[in-house]
Amino acid sequence: MNEDLLFKRFFIIQRLHFRILQEELEHREIHPGQPPMLMLVGRHEGINQKEIATKLNIRPATVAIMLRRMEKAGLITRRQDESDKRLQRVYLSEKGKDVCEILKRETNRVEQIATDGLSESEKEQLKNLLDRVIDNLKSHTKGWCHE
Repeated sequence: MNEDLLFKRFFIIQRLHFRILQEELEHREIHPGQPPMLMLVGRHEGINQKEIATKLNIRPATVAIMLRRMEKAGLITRRQDESDKRLQRVYLSEKGKDVCEILKRETNRVEQIATDGLSESEKEQLKNLLDRVIDNLKSHTKGWCHE
């Protein structure tokens, strides 16, 4: 792999972020794939399984397995839709809400670690550059984008 590639740096950042976050979550028995789903459900209480699969770009069967595990762990609850009995709506439990707060706090902590030594101006410039990269990539993904 070309050592100069920009995306190699993104990949390294993502792995390091995951490693720091995972250290905090391991003792809470939160599995690696659960944080994005928990945060999504927290932002969209009552979301259904198909919507979760679409927004996270994962297979509905994978979502079903993850939801079953998360429900067993007491992180979410599922309720049948009032108007369409075929749909189950997903909600965070109190434990799930607590975990989301921990995720937010830890994500902020990792961001502070990552941006240590950067001025506010540099942080804003980095954010703007990354937003441009995101916009460029969105234009080639047929509308799909992880939230």
